[in-house]
Amino acid sequence: MLQQLHFGWLKQMANLVFPQLASGALVQYPIRKHAMRRTVKNLLADGTMLVASDPGASQLQWTLSYVELQTADMNAIQAHFAACSGALRAFTFLDPTDNLLTSSADFTGASWIVPSTLKIQSGLPDPIGGVGAFTVTNTGSAVQQIVQTLAAPVNYQYCFSVYAASANSATCNLSRGSANAQAVESYQIGPAWSRLVSSGALNDTGTGFMVAITIAAGQTVSLFGPQLEAQIAPSRFRATYSSSGLYLNAHWAVPEIVFSADGPDLFSTSFSIETSIAS
Repeated sequence: MLQQLHFGWLKQMANLVFPQLASGALVQYPIRKHAMRRTVKNLLADGTMLVASDPGASQLQWTLSYVELQTADMNAIQAHFAACSGALRAFTFLDPTDNLLTSSADFTGASWIVPSTLKIQSGLPDPIGGVGAFTVTNTGSAVQQIVQTLAAPVNYQYCFSVYAASANSATCNLSRGSANAQAVESYQIGPAWSRLVSSGALNDTGTGFMVAITIAAGQTVSLFGPQLEAQIAPSRFRATYSSSGLYLNAHWAVPEIVFSADGPDLFSTSFSIETSIAS
């Protein structure tokens, strides 16, 4: 079972979230994504130029295009735009091109809840030719979990994946969900790296999505590349550190959205979304 955590702080988050399509995808490809950063220059009387970055002006922008949308998906996008009053109100946006987990490259990061009985060793060979893997040993007498919780809707389609291996045949569980609804899947692992994948949607309209990796008592498991995506299947691993692809202060970057009718129950549109980012 997932560890029971306090979700009270999540109630303060806005309940406006960019809608997922009925197919389980968040967007259609191709996607244009670009970062904008500003540099302030001050030219002094003697010709000296002072240059400094302006972190408050940094932005990230996505341009999304959709074709052959069905009426239900078009209505969901329109309803979200109306609920936000256009660009006025902020909403949560799950970047479809990034890993939604923070510190995916470091299980010792502050975003992970790791019990004291789990001992972590870093800098080990990983399945993509680097040294980014971790060995996790449960020195306790009870099952323990490595957990991360996100201020994201629980009922979206998610795909949680991680590479795992063990010197001896072992069982590794992946959990995803919330305090009210959760899915737990078991996998057999061995000396060769395997990418474990847990995918699906849960019947919980709340906010506070949690993922967990279970380590049995006395077990030692090698782990690499935890990744969470709002889609059906995993993509290549994307390492994250102090930030992730979950943006809680996104805004519409267009004054209106226009849909074109391509056929019966088929519509197309294109628009931009933006958010401020730290340099």
